[in-house]
Amino acid sequence: MALRSTKSSRKGLLRARLVPFADEQTILSCGVDPASLPYMVPKLTHRNLLLEGIRPFAANILKQSMLSLGGDAAVHRNAISGKADVSNCLLMGDLRHYKRLVEKLASQHSLETIKETIEEQIFRETKGLTLSLCAHDYSWTDAPVIMGILNVTPDSFSDGGVWNDPYRALDHALRMAEEGADIIDVGGESSRPGAESIDAREETARIVPVIEKIASRVSLPVSIDTRNAATAEAAIGAGACMINDISALSHDPRMLDIAKKSGAGIILMHMRGSPETMQNNTEYVDIVHEVYSYLEEKVSQCLEAGIDRKSILVDPGIGFGKDLKGNLRLVRSISEFRSLRVPVVLGHSRKSFIGSVLDVSVDQRQEGTDAISSWAVIEGIDVLRVHDVGRTGRIKKMILAVKDLS
Repeated sequence: MALRSTKSSRKGLLRARLVPFADEQTILSCGVDPASLPYMVPKLTHRNLLLEGIRPFAANILKQSMLSLGGDAAVHRNAISGKADVSNCLLMGDLRHYKRLVEKLASQHSLETIKETIEEQIFRETKGLTLSLCAHDYSWTDAPVIMGILNVTPDSFSDGGVWNDPYRALDHALRMAEEGADIIDVGGESSRPGAESIDAREETARIVPVIEKIASRVSLPVSIDTRNAATAEAAIGAGACMINDISALSHDPRMLDIAKKSGAGIILMHMRGSPETMQNNTEYVDIVHEVYSYLEEKVSQCLEAGIDRKSILVDPGIGFGKDLKGNLRLVRSISEFRSLRVPVVLGHSRKSFIGSVLDVSVDQRQEGTDAISSWAVIEGIDVLRVHDVGRTGRIKKMILAVKDLS
């Protein structure tokens, strides 16, 4: 029996599909003149840029300018009447809108700072990562860089006691290096929720033999995960060139001086209180804004002290004084922290918020860790701090193969 033709098989039937990743090839498939690509390609990329603390007159200019260009801007409802002292301004448009907006603002001398800020945020091109660590530049062509976790503690939440023998720790560091680690992060004090602090001398005794052994065997940068300046100083003397400070210089007033004098990289992490108390207060009005503002102040503190911008990194502190919703909100908005113009570190590996979502114990959190790692790679994060280096490296390679397809 002959089959009837259906509407879906008729030649010339109208079809439609959303194309979230349209590119030059998609445009050319329409039969356009290739000469039109420079005009069309910028229209494929939409950006939302939030400017905070804008004077009403500037907000009104930005609003009217974007509307005239075919974009839009959200400003305070009282900005036009001048009744608002300041206004946030959310600019919404594609790259063409921003290019033309910058051209418009070039003649407005009173808005020069805003123009430069827009140019910096919208048209800044970043590929790979370069860090200045103890007067030596380390460069990686593909981000994120993978930081392998090496806890030499008896009580860390995931691997406490596993690597606290220096020789076993060295073996694990060498294994991570073979699996593709770019940085080894050594910690001698547990920072799990509720963990009690230890004496800096005990912490130093744990980490120095390990760092000496690692630094003598691998050429990778070694980071010391500590909030104590004495420990950081000893670690740098043993061969470390980065300081991963969970207190963002707040715990020990000498830490800033140690970072400046040594030229070591400094990771500034957001945390409320200390590991002992941080989960006592996890409420925020706007967690992304509050964590961003805190880290912005810490970055400024380092720059004002003379620390090279290429030596500064930030970490929003997943699990440090945040509840489940707060952690998820920070992960979802992680790319916003790149606007601080320093590399962003994400430390999410095996943490309790993953266990809460999946209802699993710490030894069953790898799939959840992988999911967050994947999201971070897609969002363009600079450094992933993880336990399972090899697995994360494979995830990174696969996602970048898709993401960077040209």
